[in-house]
Amino acid sequence: MSSQIPAHRFGEIPGAPVGTTWATRKECHNAGVHVQLEPGIHGTKEMGAFSIVVSGQYKDDKDEGDKIFYTGSGGHEPGDRTREQVRDQEWTDFGNEALLKSSETGNPVRVIRGYELESEFAPWEGFRYDGLYICTRAWQEKNRDGHYVICRFLMEASFLMRVPGQLPLRRRSTTFPRYKLLPGEVVQPPAPMPPPVTPRQRIMQQFGALVDDDQRTHGPSKELHR
Repeated sequence: MSSQIPAHRFGEIPGAPVGTTWATRKECHNAGVHVQLEPGIHGTKEMGAFSIVVSGQYKDDKDEGDKIFYTGSGGHEPGDRTREQVRDQEWTDFGNEALLKSSETGNPVRVIRGYELESEFAPWEGFRYDGLYICTRAWQEKNRDGHYVICRFLMEASFLMRVPGQLPLRRRSTTFPRYKLLPGEVVQPPAPMPPPVTPRQRIMQQFGALVDDDQRTHGPSKELHR
């Protein structure tokens, strides 16, 4: 991460406007947008959350674009990349403490979506910064399997904090790897194809190329005078 960008920073990060996409979490970390390399929540219990990554690591996540039902951290074995829940999530987990604080302060949280997220709003590749959201609610409930308790956070897009002229979120189309058009967006027509070359034109082009090559080799021919 750039030494000029403080780790504990709310709001936008200079040089990373909405829509910026990185190939890896490491690149996102280096840009200072989400400084955690693995945890999905970056923040402190005293200040709140600065950023979250929504990447499909928890099956209870629900992404509605401008509204995200985000699952808290914890409840699985350390190092288990399957994120299979084996116990209840607790408010005392550092990530949950941070988002719980955000639900009280209303400070904006940067949201990054990952390509593995099962959502029409997810990028086809990499990790994309999608703007500022506010944590408007925090609660606990059973996960969708009904076995363990999870911490839930309702993240809502902060339109008042969006950059003027910022485009809406893109939606994936059913045609890989394209996106649906935004309102008012049109597809530029392809450039017209050049007219077909006739056999005579092709011969003249080849003859002209031979003359040019001869002049480059022997120099321009001298004009004859009577």
